Amino acid sequence: MDNQENNEKFDKNNLPETDDGFFTELPKKEFQRVPAPDKKGKTAKKVWKIVGCIFLAVAIFASGALTFWLSLDKGMRKLIWIKDKIDEEYYQDISDDEFYSTIYDAINNDLLDPYSYYMTADEYKASEQTLAGKKGGIGTMLLTKDAEDNEQILITRVSGNSPAERAGLTEGDKIIGFGLSEDAMTESQDFQAFSDFLGALDVNESFYVKVLSGGVKKNLSLAKEIYVENYVFYRTNNSSYAFSGDKNEWTARSDHLAALPDQTAYIRLIQFGGSVSKGFARAMKQFRQDGKTDLILDLRGNTGGYLDLMQEIAAYFGKNAKGDSPVAVLADYGDKMVAYDARGNVYDEYFKPESRICVLADIDTASASECLIGFMLDYGALSYENICLSERGGVAKTYGKGIMQTTYYLDWFEKDALKLTTAEIRWPVSKTSIHGRGILPEDGAKTVQEAYGKDLEINAAIAQLYP
Repeated sequence: MDNQENNEKFDKNNLPETDDGFFTELPKKEFQRVPAPDKKGKTAKKVWKIVGCIFLAVAIFASGALTFWLSLDKGMRKLIWIKDKIDEEYYQDISDDEFYSTIYDAINNDLLDPYSYYMTADEYKASEQTLAGKKGGIGTMLLTKDAEDNEQILITRVSGNSPAERAGLTEGDKIIGFGLSEDAMTESQDFQAFSDFLGALDVNESFYVKVLSGGVKKNLSLAKEIYVENYVFYRTNNSSYAFSGDKNEWTARSDHLAALPDQTAYIRLIQFGGSVSKGFARAMKQFRQDGKTDLILDLRGNTGGYLDLMQEIAAYFGKNAKGDSPVAVLADYGDKMVAYDARGNVYDEYFKPESRICVLADIDTASASECLIGFMLDYGALSYENICLSERGGVAKTYGKGIMQTTYYLDWFEKDALKLTTAEIRWPVSKTSIHGRGILPEDGAKTVQEAYGKDLEINAAIAQLYP
């Protein structure tokens, strides 16, 4: 879960302007001799003034530099000395970028936890774009080994509004060939070969894939693109919609979910980023318009995102909460507790006292998603027996990430950033921490086997939840 903080630094040097000229005014209608200026003496005075100013500036600088040097700890002074000696004496040239990159890599890989790291300005920008839904590529998630460890290119998810979705690729399809044209296809299920092929293509350069879909082979044309992923999907047994992340449009689709009971709607949240809160609000408006009372919330593969977006969505699920109740409590800096509240409480506007809310989750359900589940459990909108966990590699659980990261910027001009783990997340009422554990079947959650294909896992979960 991410929190944002901006650190601004502004340096201003206001240098006063000076005027060193002189002006002599003669009385009107009276002539007198004015001695010529002593240019040599005047020049000497100016020189001494300049020398004095330079000496004072050097003294101030030296004093400041000495104070700064003494303020550094012993380790930092050693590091500066090491770099100076490398620059002066080492027989090969080591650039500043090489030197500092090595230090940054050590910080990222050896010093901090896996969720804390330094980012260059470009890396930070890419991270922000990803959370906002701006992606590049074809828009698929792949499983590259089968149960017997054989090579495969199995599509486990297709991103909404992606080139893959528009080309007709679906979950459960297997890519068995690829090439620049239908007449020059390489028959292969080697992921590395496919990855190398894609890497050599330019954005918007067309290519073909051969897929095995439902036992039928077909060739599809697509291209890598920059696109904005859709994060919210709404389905009933006779309707389907998606919220467009780039246009903020509510778009009808044809993939109804026939297995749903009449009173139940299904909403999938891909991530807590971009326009997800707007999309969820629109989905809940549809939920109310359709007269539904029960909801299946699909958080499979939702790795988390921004805390503030989760706070907005939590407002719909505070069944027994009083007003803007906490969605999470952060154990911050020792025993200090910081609460983050839901952005309102509108549960009664959408649900009845007897309404049933269910959640689908898997091992990639993490951070803000787990926090939302904890909020619903603590305030009575959800019970463990209404959670269904999909197995991944034989394991049925949520991820178990109960910590929050805060991002700090270097300054407004150099957008380098440092993401640091700053707090432990606990559920708001029970103060439960699921970090390193997650939600498990022994808590009372149901499970379904791993299965990829059109709605296979969803239908299996519905059968478990509505026997």
